[in-house]
Amino acid sequence: MQILDLKNIKRTEGVIYYRRQYSADVELELPNQIENLPITFTIETNPIGMKEFELEIDRYKLNYPLLPIRKALKEFILNKDEQGELPI
Repeated sequence: MQILDLKNIKRTEGVIYYRRQYSADVELELPNQIENLPITFTIETNPIGMKEFELEIDRYKLNYPLLPIRKALKEFILNKDEQGELPI
């Protein structure tokens, strides 16, 4: 399993400045196929500067264990955030 890309990233406006909410489509390469799944995620910065991450995956047609996908997506998204590739 490999994360190929994060497409159609849209930020949902909120009133709390340290909490950023996004929706996107993730392109996953699974053993026999490539899947595009809608996801929503939230990145919240706590008072000491650590980032807390929440992820929701619409997995209605996903036939693959969810735990490795969640772990890989968290690393992929937080890496994109550190590089400044997510909308502000």
